[in-house]
Amino acid sequence: MMYTTERDHLTIMKEALGAYGFSRLISLALRFFVRNAYESLVITDKEGRIRFMDRGSEKLFGLGKGEASGLEIEALLPDTALPKVIETGYPSIGRVLNVKGVKKIGSSYPLIKDGEVIGAIGRVLFHSLEEVERINDKMKMLRREVRTLRQRSQSEYSAAYTFQNILGKSPGIKNCIAMSKKIAIVQSDVLISGESGTGKELFAQAIHNFSGSDRPFVRVNCPAIPFELAESELFGYEKGAFSGADREGRKGKFEAAENGTVFLDEINSLPLSIQGKLLRVIQEREVEKVGSTRTKKLDIRIIAATNTDLKKAVSAGSFREDLYYRIARTSIHIPPLRERKEDIAIYAEHFLVSINRRFGTHFNKISDDALACLKQYSWPGNIRALINVLEQACLREWEGDEIPLSALPDDLTSDYRRDEPVRGNRLRTTLEKQEMELIIQTLNRVKGNKRQAAVLLGIPRSSLYNKLNFYGKLKD
Repeated sequence: MMYTTERDHLTIMKEALGAYGFSRLISLALRFFVRNAYESLVITDKEGRIRFMDRGSEKLFGLGKGEASGLEIEALLPDTALPKVIETGYPSIGRVLNVKGVKKIGSSYPLIKDGEVIGAIGRVLFHSLEEVERINDKMKMLRREVRTLRQRSQSEYSAAYTFQNILGKSPGIKNCIAMSKKIAIVQSDVLISGESGTGKELFAQAIHNFSGSDRPFVRVNCPAIPFELAESELFGYEKGAFSGADREGRKGKFEAAENGTVFLDEINSLPLSIQGKLLRVIQEREVEKVGSTRTKKLDIRIIAATNTDLKKAVSAGSFREDLYYRIARTSIHIPPLRERKEDIAIYAEHFLVSINRRFGTHFNKISDDALACLKQYSWPGNIRALINVLEQACLREWEGDEIPLSALPDDLTSDYRRDEPVRGNRLRTTLEKQEMELIIQTLNRVKGNKRQAAVLLGIPRSSLYNKLNFYGKLKD
């Protein structure tokens, strides 16, 4: 039921408060209205003459008690909108007034009886316009902070990378990308394996974004979760579940990922006690908070990653066999950098762009010797190690547009140079065999005539004799 008249509102208030309570409430409200320390109050008749002014306003204008009565409002406030309000019958709200040289905010309202304007009410904020603007600025700042916190919350659970960010031309990396796209389309859970630094999270984010980037991507760094807090962090807890818990309870990582993806990085580090409850989440797609007896259904995709051989972990008893077979139904193995060395030049060129931007350097290529050295290295740290090596090289060389071999860290170049004699001997052996075969073919062609053979080979006859003696194939 809606009440549209003053009589209706008063009736409801009387019924709610009782006769004594109602009259007391009205008395208090009127007292506050008249003595409001935050706003002035002026009441005029229909000619614009003041009939009432609160004591604070009288003091502001230097008037004694009651001296404002009968004065024209425009004589005290030339900027007032009260005469126009009386003339038109429409209120004026939020108008800037000049009150004794200070800008203030004022509002004016008509007093209407039986459809006729019989006067007006004027209110002015005692705060100056500058004070109001300061409050507005503070409110704007608070809004920005709220917006920043909201954006930070959204970015905390977002994925930045797509398949376009995954570089490489090697068959191994291309096969991983193709398989990942198929998995993304069918919304399947997946286990991503690979050594540290191969880009497992990069693939996880690309899979998530390939099937829609407007959903939460919740990353869980399993080794970083304290053992005693693992259950509450992953599955959440009810209020009062344990000492020190938030009074309102808290969502876990799985619940935060509703309609999105949970990425369990280094899942192999989760304790066995948590693995059993994780298995239930994966199988039933439901979660039970710590301290609760109720379960909640979830619509989530789970992507797990490991840098160890989970089969060996199962054999060693540190990883549940049933959990392994549940998460490894679909799997991707990212090959290490040493098995796709044709990608090193691509990665080096790509990372040099960001390194130059950070360091203020201008390198745009790597020398052939330096690249050969990088390709020879075994890269135990994979791409992270490659970035570190490039950063060291840029800092050591600093100027120029090409990174030379001498700029690479010593532990890389020492192994490379140590191998140089071996590679040189192999090259000499190959060339010597080819030269010997060419001499024999030429001698056979001229039926053993060494002078004619030397002419055809373009070398002095003495040199031919020396080579024949060296190879020990023919003797005079």
